Parts: sequence; C-alpha cells; structure tokens
Amino acid sequence: MADQQDKSVIIQNFSDILKDRGMRKTPERIKILEKVLDFKKLFTVEELHQVMLDEAFPVSKSTLYNTVDVLIEIGWLRKTNIGESAVAYERIEQMAQIHLKCEHCGRIKLVKDTNFMAYMNARKFTAFTTSYYNLTVYGVCNDCARKIKQLKRKRNSNKK
Repeated sequence: MADQQDKSVIIQNFSDILKDRGMRKTPERIKILEKVLDFKKLFTVEELHQVMLDEAFPVSKSTLYNTVDVLIEIGWLRKTNIGESAVAYERIEQMAQIHLKCEHCGRIKLVKDTNFMAYMNARKFTAFTTSYYNLTVYGVCNDCARKIKQLKRKRNSNKK
C-alpha cells in the first residue's frame, strides 16, 4: 500500500488532472482512487465495488467504470483480459508484467523474471516502439497440481 504521504500527492495530482479535464473532484472519485491504490494485484470492478460497499461507501458501478476509464486514460491503470470475456485492472507500477494464470482455479500470480524482462527491454521491433508488455503464461498452479495428483492416486487405489 502506498504510504499516506504518497497517497496525498497522488490524490492531489489526480485532482489537478480532473480539473484540467473539466471534471469535478468528487468524494466518490477520490475514494475510488484511494481503494485502487490499496490493490496490489489484479482486481475487477466487482471486487472494487464490494470493497466500497464493505466500507459503507456505496457508489454506482457506472461511477466506478467511469473513474477506472479516467485512470486508464491517464496511464495509472491498465486493463487486462483474464478470460474470454472477463476483464481485470492493475496499477501501472512497472512497464513489464508477467502473469501466471492457473487454467483450473483461475488464480493469477504476478512474477518478476529479470532475465526475461531484460531480454524484452533490449528487443527492438521494426517500425514499432514498445510502450509496455503484458505476458500471460497459462498452466496449473501448485495447489491445483497437488489436488489433481491426489485425485489420480485416489482413482488408482479405488480401481485395485
């Protein structure tokens, strides 16, 4: 979580951006930004909505989506597809992201691979300037692999 001083600077910057865009600085927008700053992983608008409700700060989903859109436009959030039609968001702290997604439980883990990131950062593409990259590696997490292995053992022991 960003410390309180960092948060106040970010909130002030956000207020300035809203003013420059001719948008009002509302308590809802500021509270949404504060909650977004608390997320350290991918989140959905539904999760953000639930956090707001849990803190007795009800806000409409349209306000959430509109504020998230502003945060994307100014480069503070990135939209990530996590399924065929599912979308999540993440704070942009690094320009390189590698996610491991379990095909069984759907859990997503952010990892850092400095060798791969160095390779990608050194990579040049013809007639293209890279802004950032987002790699998703699909597979099976250790928890699911363990459960699958236990199920196979159980089935094999039942056959005997």
